[in-house]
Amino acid sequence: QVAYNLEKGVDPQPLRKKIADITDSILREEQDTAKLVEESKNKRGKDKKQPVGSRSRPNQNASYDELLALVVELDEQMKAAAAELKFELAARLRDEISELKYTIRQIDKV
Repeated sequence: QVAYNLEKGVDPQPLRKKIADITDSILREEQDTAKLVEESKNKRGKDKKQPVGSRSRPNQNASYDELLALVVELDEQMKAAAAELKFELAARLRDEISELKYTIRQIDKV
């Protein structure tokens, strides 16, 4: 493949762009997780024991704090996967984290 690319003058930049896009989205997800964790520290006085809707995967009766802990754990796994260049896994974890954050923010609205 390398010889063909050199012969034809092909530089596989789209792949680089996709990897950069994934790493950028992972960075944004990390920043959003940090923001969510910080916001939750400021809201500790509120009752966050409400059951979550059908969007959550872990447990239908998971508490706010349990969901937040799961987000933090998955965020660490996502960073590790990206560091190991396992971008498909990192992207799946990113998507799962986004869904959990959506659920957490719905609890916040109640």
